[in-house]
Formats: sequence, structure tokens, C-alpha cells
Amino acid sequence: SATTSALFASTSALNSVTTSALNSVTTNALNTATTSALRSATSTALNSATTSAQIAATTSALRSATTGALQVATTSALNSATTTALRSATTSAIDSATTSALHSLTSSALNSVTTSALNSATTSANVASTTALR
Repeated sequence: SATTSALFASTSALNSVTTSALNSVTTNALNTATTSALRSATSTALNSATTSAQIAATTSALRSATTGALQVATTSALNSATTTALRSATTSAIDSATTSALHSLTSSALNSVTTSALNSATTSANVASTTALR
């Protein structure tokens, strides 16, 4: 009976020590695995969020720069085309008006000179005829 009691006591002590040791080892292993898993998941999430934010910022900056460059280039091209068109139209209008004015002045001057010459010639002829008839 004393042996049995001693065996029970010994078994109980072993069970207690074994349970405590297993609890400690299991807890440590679970803590390590959980910490590692949490670190990995957190790192992945942060990397993903950072990459996403960087992509968004880069895309926005590129869009802004591209839009600005296109606006400058478009404005420059429009200014150049408009200036060329206005020069051409102005030159054409000035040429047309100048040509018309020169035609008018030349025609008027020629008509005046021609009329004067014809009047003079006619008068001279009339005088000569009158003198001859007398």
C-alpha cells in the first residue's frame, strides 16, 4: 500500500512536470509561429500598400506632366498656325487692296491723259481745218 501510494505520488509529480514542460514548449512554439506569421502578413500588407501608393503617385505625376507638356505643345502649335494664317490672310488682303487701288489710279490717270491728248489733238485738227477753209 505504501509502494502504491508512492507510485501514485511519483506518477502525479511526473504528470505535473511533463504537463508543465509541454505547456511551456507548446506556448513558446505557438508564440514563435504566431509572431512569424504576423510579421510576414504585416510586411506583405505594408509592401502591397506602399507599392499601390507609389504606383498611384507616379501615375498622377506622369499624367500631370504629360498634360502640361501637351498643353504647352498644343498652344505653341496653335499660336504658330494662327500667326501663319493671319499673315497669309493679311498679305493677301493687302495685295488685293493695293492691286485694286493701283488699277483704279492707273486707269484714272490713263483716262485723264488720253482724254486730254484727244481733246488737244481734236482742237488742233479743228483749228487746222478752219484755217485751211479760210
